[in-house]
Amino acid sequence: MGFPERIETARLILRPFEPKDRDGLVEIFGNWQVTQWLSTNVPFPYTAKDAETFITKAVAEFTEGSAFCYAIEDKETGRLAGNIGIFSPTEETEIGYALGPDFWGRGLGTEILNAVTKAAFKTGVITRIVAQTATDNIGSQKILEKAGFKQAGMSPPEYVRCGHKQGCSEFYALRIEDWKNI
Repeated sequence: MGFPERIETARLILRPFEPKDRDGLVEIFGNWQVTQWLSTNVPFPYTAKDAETFITKAVAEFTEGSAFCYAIEDKETGRLAGNIGIFSPTEETEIGYALGPDFWGRGLGTEILNAVTKAAFKTGVITRIVAQTATDNIGSQKILEKAGFKQAGMSPPEYVRCGHKQGCSEFYALRIEDWKNI
């Protein structure tokens, strides 16, 4: 079972990370407006070494099929806009994403979430996708809801990872049956 190596949307290209993405990652994750909402496995301040480690891990996991993290490239400018990833290709999997502030407010989060959700469900293995967000991260919650995810209460203990600002306590889920009816 695998994910496509490349996914294109109307405005974006989702592809495996490459060494050239290092500086873009540092720009995005080096911005507290972004990093405050992410789990503590994204250090702050974020350095070039952190980005190199992230890229190496993302490429290895994509190659072995244990996780699928895409670099999000803006078609118009070629800039790295962020990342989106499926944590594991199992029946129930978690999805996570981040976009740089220059790309907020344009519907790109919904665009990438819809594209990767479709790819995940087409694998024939994944039947439920979950996501979590901090209570105050209203922007991310709106993206999830626009993509069909439903609020499912507090994050279960097996999913909890503390964020830099506060714990991730809002839990969202999308079942394949519900996705087919969107």
